[in-house]
Amino acid sequence: MQPSNFDPVAASYDAQFTHTAIGRLQRAVVQDYLEAKIRPGTAVLEVNCGTGADALWLAEHGCTVLATDNSAEMLRVTAEKARSKNQQHRIQTQALDLRDLPSGLPRFDLVFSNFGGLNCLSPDALEKLGAAVPGLLRPGGLFVAVIMGRFCWWETLYFLLKNQFKQATRRWRGGPVDAPLGIGNPVKTWYYAPAEFSLFFPNLALQTVQPVGFWLPPSYLDPWFGRRPGLLRWLNFLEKKCRGRLWAYGADHVLLVFKSGQA
Repeated sequence: MQPSNFDPVAASYDAQFTHTAIGRLQRAVVQDYLEAKIRPGTAVLEVNCGTGADALWLAEHGCTVLATDNSAEMLRVTAEKARSKNQQHRIQTQALDLRDLPSGLPRFDLVFSNFGGLNCLSPDALEKLGAAVPGLLRPGGLFVAVIMGRFCWWETLYFLLKNQFKQATRRWRGGPVDAPLGIGNPVKTWYYAPAEFSLFFPNLALQTVQPVGFWLPPSYLDPWFGRRPGLLRWLNFLEKKCRGRLWAYGADHVLLVFKSGQA
């Protein structure tokens, strides 16, 4: 496997996002949705699994998970978590580059990507993935993608207040944008509006469009909001009340759910 720009951040990713106050709340929005869709024995392919927080949660809810990533270090952390929680019988890890999917993968009840992993794919790569995903799903299976959209009102306001117009509008241009990973290793990132993203998956039926982080701010604002738990609780209350499609167009992330055809 080729070295990934995400390898150097694997050891610090949980501290920088997963275990932050905002990170936990945003992830809970996604997991609240998934909880109603899974059951013991659900077969899951997770792409861009990162450090395995979602794979572990899915396994603890009885799912079997093939957790994949193109970062060897992210996969190492995921496998360590599975062993530490005695979930290695439910979680397998595998190196997977979404730009060059191998043949012979089985079919799954759920194909899942959280928190913008698919934003690392160019439009051409997403079109190729869109042709492959239906073949990875069992009849009636779901493809759940949590992506970064074209506009986040929190982000625009924050950078405008700092007089950083280029940063305030970086999502609007679509991409590619060199997004920093915190240690100087940027990753090329594309931003997709929900309707734009759905066009890459013409053979799946779009079922749900939901905001993840309309009222909850982006995780890079956690140093300020993390010291104000009362404010975060209020914002989380509002987040739970505003889950309609229109709210998604101003959110930090967007949850899109596609369904494969029935047998």
